[in-house]
Amino acid sequence: MIKKEFLDAKENALKSLQEACIHDKVDEGILPILALINGLDGFYTSSSCAGRIVLLEIPRIGDKRKAAFLAIWHRTVTSSEFIAATTQATSGLLWLLAQSPIFHIGSETLVLADRLVKTAVSCGFKNSAVKSTGKKIVVEIASTERIDAPIGRDGSFFCDEQYLSLLVELSNEVIERSQKKLGRLAKKLINFSDFP
Repeated sequence: MIKKEFLDAKENALKSLQEACIHDKVDEGILPILALINGLDGFYTSSSCAGRIVLLEIPRIGDKRKAAFLAIWHRTVTSSEFIAATTQATSGLLWLLAQSPIFHIGSETLVLADRLVKTAVSCGFKNSAVKSTGKKIVVEIASTERIDAPIGRDGSFFCDEQYLSLLVELSNEVIERSQKKLGRLAKKLINFSDFP
């Protein structure tokens, strides 16, 4: 990518991030990491999530357009809090999702992209990779921890409350592990420019 094209893309991405922040569309917990990445020469963030627990209702597998997010938490939750959110379920498949952090980052060069991937992997983000090398170089930082569990259909549960509590407990572990990895990544990014 030509330097000017990269700088224009970074400027546009930062404007989009600023707009998203104004409208509360960015996870607050991810902002410090985004600031670190966007403060580095040769990188900019295009999308991200700090990790989340989701209660999702979909008519059928793969029908994302008609999916309804009944609740989204970017933090740990209690079983009672999760169960209370399930009262909104009406029709379709009900899923509990626990997702670790994910970042999409524009990189000026493949050398920088490779270095960022290696940094992320060293912090526990084992699913990190260069996702695109075409017109734009895109790095995805992602981890392996996740839970995708069907828990009900049409407002009724497939499982009892004890099993649901176990799923919530495991989901909270995904979030807690994610926070530790984000802490390690932040430390490495602070010193990223100091190393070749």
